[in-house]
Amino acid sequence: MDMSLINADTVNLLSRITGHELEEEDLSPPVVFLAALVSVLLGVIFVDQQVTQEEIQRLKITLRQFLPPSGNVSELVKLMVKGVRQQKVYQNPNDWSLLTASFSESEKLLMIVFGYEMSAADGDMDEREKKYLEIVANRLGLEPQYLQVLESAFSNPASVDKEYLEKVRFLLDPVWFHDLDSVFVKAASQMLAVLPVVSEKKKSQQHRTISYEALQAFQEYKRQLDRKCVDIYQIVQDCTEREFLSPSLIEEIDKVSKKLQSQRFRVAVVGEFSQGKSTILNALLGEEIQPVRDIPCSGTVTVLRYGEQKRVICCYKDKRQEEIPLEQYQEKAAISEEAALGNITEGLANSEVSKISEIIFEHPNGT
Repeated sequence: MDMSLINADTVNLLSRITGHELEEEDLSPPVVFLAALVSVLLGVIFVDQQVTQEEIQRLKITLRQFLPPSGNVSELVKLMVKGVRQQKVYQNPNDWSLLTASFSESEKLLMIVFGYEMSAADGDMDEREKKYLEIVANRLGLEPQYLQVLESAFSNPASVDKEYLEKVRFLLDPVWFHDLDSVFVKAASQMLAVLPVVSEKKKSQQHRTISYEALQAFQEYKRQLDRKCVDIYQIVQDCTEREFLSPSLIEEIDKVSKKLQSQRFRVAVVGEFSQGKSTILNALLGEEIQPVRDIPCSGTVTVLRYGEQKRVICCYKDKRQEEIPLEQYQEKAAISEEAALGNITEGLANSEVSKISEIIFEHPNGT
């Protein structure tokens, strides 16, 4: 969400909706998103002029999952629901545009997904509700084909365009919501689970071919490098015998050559939270060693190396080391879910993870 696009008009609109004089600093990304979400959900509820108990219950459940355990956001959302309903904000396209001006495409789509979930809450997706969502989505600049994917997911299971299914799944990837808030990461994950799964058969075959070609190229580069090392070694040896170069160069080249021949090297797996780092390591090992979830999980550096037996060594910042049972590894390496869904920095600072410098995991497949 680009908060630089929030202007005085947005502040005035939210002040009017809530009945409170708000300042620009009062508008955090979750608050702005919730205001737009409330408008869309109420629009779906009221467009067919039949408010059901299932829809009221779904509204409460949907909004509750975005509310932090403390703070004044909960009260603000109650005022939003009241103000949007009384002022019929959901009927005003200009207000939709103003509330969503700072949204990314992923954030717009997530909001519409919740609209489809609301429409299906009473078991019957009314044509007027679908038309309302189409109008809103069109105003937001979303592809009409995205809506076909969502309708198929929530009410009318049918074959969908795989290209657009992949695009929708890509846009709802939890990674796009980390800057918004961790609760949105979890919400995106839940909505992603509702969508049809993209067939991986063809994609996997292509991946294997590309990987094999890349491996062939790597082996050829390695052979070229070996030949260059031999050539350089011979040149340096000849120069050394003629006393043109220091004998120590021969030793250095020999070390480099042996290192190349060993094919042992270190790989650093780094990236943003919940990007698949742990999943890659688990795949390499052939078992679930690293903790995995959609919200931030791993909280410390793990060094994976070869060992004849599985062994975990915990290295603390005060220079202590201790071998810990395998079953304690994930507990030591992971951030608690409570900390991940709250303030990550604060959660890390106050957790056991903050005392650990690294964890060494020795594994027979860790070569």
